[in-house]
Amino acid sequence: SVQMQPSLLPQLLQQLGRTDPELLNLINANQNEFVALMNEPVTQEDFNTALQQVQASQQGMPGLGGGPPAAAPHQLRVTAAEMEQIRRLEEIAVPLGLDRQAVLEAWLACDKDEQLAANYLLNNQDDIREGRP
Repeated sequence: SVQMQPSLLPQLLQQLGRTDPELLNLINANQNEFVALMNEPVTQEDFNTALQQVQASQQGMPGLGGGPPAAAPHQLRVTAAEMEQIRRLEEIAVPLGLDRQAVLEAWLACDKDEQLAANYLLNNQDDIREGRP
């Protein structure tokens, strides 16, 4: 769960952006409410019910356990200004022990908002490092 491993949030939001961009836009427009919702306690029963619902919805969906593996990661084209944002985020993150992948995931999950991505990286650096091999 994301509550147990907040470092999963950028990947979750990135996947959500591919599968349901409208929902991701809603989350981005209501970030405070989303954070409050994500921080609500979840009982084991609630978690098991949600897990069963997700597993049932994934039956036969490619890349989600029910079909062939997902395609290789996509290449991302960025503008010079976006590359500069990524470079500045790396200047903050790399000395903290975070890699470029973490920077890119945070930047994309935060809808390319440099300040939001920097805050996410700084506030979650321990969890991000723990989630890396």
